[in-house]
Amino acid sequence: MLGEMEIPLFPLPNLVLFPNIVVPLHIFEERYKLMINGCIDHDEPFGLVLLRSGAEEETEDTIHRVGVTARIVEVERLDEGRMNILCEGDARFRVFRFIQQTPFWKGSVELFEDKEQHVPQVLYDQVAELYRSVAEASARLSEAEQPELNLPESGTDLSYMVSYVLDIDSEEKQKLLEMNSTPERLRMLVAHLTETLQKLEAQRQYRDVVAKVRGNGDLGNPHAKK
Repeated sequence: MLGEMEIPLFPLPNLVLFPNIVVPLHIFEERYKLMINGCIDHDEPFGLVLLRSGAEEETEDTIHRVGVTARIVEVERLDEGRMNILCEGDARFRVFRFIQQTPFWKGSVELFEDKEQHVPQVLYDQVAELYRSVAEASARLSEAEQPELNLPESGTDLSYMVSYVLDIDSEEKQKLLEMNSTPERLRMLVAHLTETLQKLEAQRQYRDVVAKVRGNGDLGNPHAKK
C-alpha cells in the first residue's frame, strides 16, 4: 500500500484509465468545471473511476471502487467555462469510503501497486509479439501504414499500455486494472490478444472472399439466353 488520501472523483462510462496513460477529456458540466478548476488551482489530482455498465445514475453501488489518480498536464480553456484537458494516469487506488456526493463525488482512497511485478522475459516477449501482430493485422485490414511501435521496457508498463489500447469491453479492462499481479495481467492479455488476432484474421478472410466474388463479374445476374 502506498498511502491514503482524499480526492475528488470523476465517474465516467466506457473509460478505464491506467497509470502512465495520457487521455483527453472535455469538461462541460458545471460540477466538473468546479472540480477541475480546484485541481488546477491547488495542483492536485482527481480520481477517474468507471461507472458500471448500464448504470443510469451515479451511486455508491454503480461506481467501481478501483480507479486511477489523474494529474492535469495541459488545459485549453473554451467559452462558458468549458475546457479541454489532457490528464495523465498516475497511481491506482481503492475507494474505501465515499465522503461527499455534491456538487461532485469525493472519496477516501488508498493507493496500491502490484504485489507481484517480476515478469519472466518469455511472457513479456509473448505479449509484445502478439501486440505487434494485432497492430500489423489491423493496419492491413484498414489498408493503413504499418505503425511504428515503441513498447515500454517495463512489464508492468507494457501491461498497462496494452490493457488501455486493446479493443475490449470496459468491464474487462476494469478487471485488468484491479489485478494486483503483473504476470497475471500479462497472461490475461495473451488470451485477449490471441482472440483479437483471430477475429482480425476472420475479417481479412471474409474481405478476401467478398473481393473474389465481386471480381467474378455478374455471377448473380447471368444474361438471358437469346
